[in-house]
Amino acid sequence: MSKVSRKHNTFTAFVAMLPVWLLAILCASVLCDCKNNSADTPRRKAYPRIVTHDSSFVAVANAPLHFEISDIAQITLDTVIANEKREGTRWLNVFYNQYNATIHCTFTPVDDSTIDDILENRSERMALNAGNHTSELLELTNANGFASQILVTEESNTTPLQFISTDNKKWVVSGALYLNGESKSNVDSIRPVINVIKRDIIHTLKMINKP
Repeated sequence: MSKVSRKHNTFTAFVAMLPVWLLAILCASVLCDCKNNSADTPRRKAYPRIVTHDSSFVAVANAPLHFEISDIAQITLDTVIANEKREGTRWLNVFYNQYNATIHCTFTPVDDSTIDDILENRSERMALNAGNHTSELLELTNANGFASQILVTEESNTTPLQFISTDNKKWVVSGALYLNGESKSNVDSIRPVINVIKRDIIHTLKMINKP
């Protein structure tokens, strides 16, 4: 008998001597090794890539001030605000369909006796919207005499951008960017949207003027 035959017979005899339960365990171990050749590793959550667009600007017709917005946005301008009792107050919604985001703007007429209260109210509202998140404050004064502040709070996925602008005489203009629905996402994912709309708001505030 050849050596190969003797080895085969020896292995067969050894297998026959093993208990059935031990054979089952050995078979299960072999199958598990075949299925798990590589260790499972958690995959990073993928966020939708948001494509941003360049902007050209147009003046809003019938606005109380010269107010330029991106031409890719849609606007709604009205004369009534339910929670504003000041006569002449106007509001403007600037909707970016591409980003599912809206800037809500309020034009409030003021005079020497009311401007301080209005500015304080708007500043408090901005602070509340920012919450306890870290914010960046940008300030600018344009050639038309309007002083503006832009508050950037990237960690706030509801109101990441807010602004106040005033000529310190007759008008206080305030606004906040709201992200809608699926736009509320990971900070890194929505940062391009925040940056492009911040760019638009800076242009608007540089150009804001009396009509």
